[in-house]
Amino acid sequence: MTAEEVREEYLRALLAGSRRDAMAVVDGAVQDGMGIRPLYLEVFQPVMREIGRLWQENQITVADEHLATAITQAAMARLYDQLFAGGAQPGPLLVAACADQERHELGLRMICDVLEMEGWDTVFLGASVPVEDLVQMVVERRPQVVALSASIAPHVARVRAAIDGIRAAVPEGGPVIVVGGRAFADDAGLAERLGADLTAADAVEAAERLKERFGGMKDAA
Repeated sequence: MTAEEVREEYLRALLAGSRRDAMAVVDGAVQDGMGIRPLYLEVFQPVMREIGRLWQENQITVADEHLATAITQAAMARLYDQLFAGGAQPGPLLVAACADQERHELGLRMICDVLEMEGWDTVFLGASVPVEDLVQMVVERRPQVVALSASIAPHVARVRAAIDGIRAAVPEGGPVIVVGGRAFADDAGLAERLGADLTAADAVEAAERLKERFGGMKDAA
């Protein structure tokens, strides 16, 4: 099947709420020779963007969106061992966290996995990370990049608090801070006003902008 056909079948499976069918689509694509990178970039990411659009336009419910996210997280987890089968020496370190009270973590998980394919090392902290815990992690691990996400406007203040906390704790030689999520989609200047260095609309753009910032990274299979 072509990537478009895989994408359409996967979307149908998610909209039907069928984990079994979704996994069958992914397994079939892998058996047909589709690599992990195309699955992430040409199937998971655009399909979940479409799920988000349908939710925003009230064509599907919150429960539908959550189920689609959970199924996609499970599909990504099944591919995890293959992703790290090469055992390459890790490159720059990125720490990824959702703002405190933010629970939409799939986009950050995708960024981490895409960058791992590019030779990075990542630490995925997941949903709703308290500012003090995130700052402590940054101080201890000294990552080159911190990625933060917020999906709704009320969580933007928590992103600002996280950025301020990181800047205060590591005033010199601190990490590049990249922000993203639906809360940033309609305001191009919001990231800069919060004190972030970069913003990105999706995992692909985040990886490309970080590649520009830190130089070339290895090609992923």
